[in-house]
Amino acid sequence: MEIIEHPNPTFMKKYARHEPLVKDHTAMIAAKTCLRKFFYQIVIGKVPNETAIYLTWGSSYHKFREVLELTKDVAEAMKAGLEIWDKGQGADPPVGTKWEFLTKARLLASFKAGYEWWCTEKKQGKIEVIAVEQPFNIQLPDGSYNGGRADQIIKLNGVCYGRDFKTTSKEGSFYSRGLEPNDQFTRYTYSEGKLTGMRVQGQLVEVLYNSKKDGPKISTYITTRSEYQLKQWEKEAIFMNKILDMCREEDTWPMEEAACAFCPYHSVCKAPSEGAMMAKLDSEYVTRPWDHTTV
Repeated sequence: MEIIEHPNPTFMKKYARHEPLVKDHTAMIAAKTCLRKFFYQIVIGKVPNETAIYLTWGSSYHKFREVLELTKDVAEAMKAGLEIWDKGQGADPPVGTKWEFLTKARLLASFKAGYEWWCTEKKQGKIEVIAVEQPFNIQLPDGSYNGGRADQIIKLNGVCYGRDFKTTSKEGSFYSRGLEPNDQFTRYTYSEGKLTGMRVQGQLVEVLYNSKKDGPKISTYITTRSEYQLKQWEKEAIFMNKILDMCREEDTWPMEEAACAFCPYHSVCKAPSEGAMMAKLDSEYVTRPWDHTTV
């Protein structure tokens, strides 16, 4: 992974800089949320010690769908998905916690639901999968690079879309609100169009829903993007790069206090001095530089 040089670090200068040259959605949404969070997570690569269970859950289901599409073998797909679960989680969450329902049994039930959905889709024959886990690295007009990995590129009744698999505990009406504006879905639509040379209409978002009371259930949403929206995203992406250039030059990463309520770095930012912040980072976080190509 190629990184951007930070020639004159002054803020928390004891930490090496790991900022990737190629930015993906995870990196840029961190910057849009809070530039200080971008510094912690992307520039110096400090992340919480433990991986949230819902991230392991999502990775397991993604791997299941990937291997199922490539091999057409449900047993092989389940094995691959469970390997992610065993490595990342390995045990059911404690009863009484927020994510107590994300058990191995529920994961297996979700695999079954995903397989049945996949079988129905193949019988209907409306969707042609033309790429699976397709990496992309697209250069923007300002010379910067936008990278990522598309779960699938498909044709729905002959029309090209990206497809993204999501797992959630949010109700459908609440989840659908986040489809637009959405940096990831616009970013992927833009990039897949550049990658394929075709007009990609948008994203087919397949959502696996589980909650304490219900699930697994699968729903599909289609979110489209106009040429205007794609061009505007490109313009704003270039503008965000200019903001990051200024932060890097000054080594100043302003906090966005409105984002503090659910931020994993809140305990760091509320420390009274730079030394205290670094002590918190050293004791409660690990260095794991962000590299979207290995996720």
